[in-house]
Amino acid sequence: MSRHDSQRRFQKMPEVIPAPGNTALVVIDMQYLDAHPDFGLARKARDEGQFEILNHLFARLPSVILNIQRVQHACRKAGIEVIFIKIQSYTLDGRDLGPSYKAKGLQCPPGSKEAQILEELQPVGDEIVIPKLSTNAFNSSAIDAVLRYMGITKLLVCGVNTNYCVETFIRDAYDLGYEVVLLEDCCAAVVEEHHRVTCEEADEIFCKVRSADQMLTAIEQNKSVGKHPG
Repeated sequence: MSRHDSQRRFQKMPEVIPAPGNTALVVIDMQYLDAHPDFGLARKARDEGQFEILNHLFARLPSVILNIQRVQHACRKAGIEVIFIKIQSYTLDGRDLGPSYKAKGLQCPPGSKEAQILEELQPVGDEIVIPKLSTNAFNSSAIDAVLRYMGITKLLVCGVNTNYCVETFIRDAYDLGYEVVLLEDCCAAVVEEHHRVTCEEADEIFCKVRSADQMLTAIEQNKSVGKHPG
């Protein structure tokens, strides 16, 4: 059975209409640990003579960053929340990290360069930044409580890696009842095929997959929608 045959078994998901008060742009792991060629995992890979593994990721990231910037700007202008999730322990030695992050050596203590959001995408004003302790942000951070307390029911999701933390977030968000959009050209993976397959498999099953341009159009068309009642 092909992917398209499988998807025809299910009713098409409704479009997600972004509006101030009930929608948030969620930017996942766009930090110096894993999204900059000179720090964190990239520096480690270079030191070990394996940077070529990351060539595709860092070739794609400039356009991804530009697209995220465009969506950030539109969301801020429309009054849509911009929320950041990042890998970061609460302790300096990372003893509070989840087992998978410990095993992979993803140490990212508070105050470190690796824990910072990329300069091009940094939060503005009091935008919320939430540390997570594992791949699964809903299990290892306060993101679900924060979203619900704010009345957020719709999520525009972007970041890295598409087939790891981004996909995990989308699947969990859908299971928890959120309406989700995966912004395809605002995400990246180490292997392009992994990015493509994730987008194809998630589309119309766990989320709507849309481009930055499509979402900018939707935000512009719906920016006059009033705040979602508490």
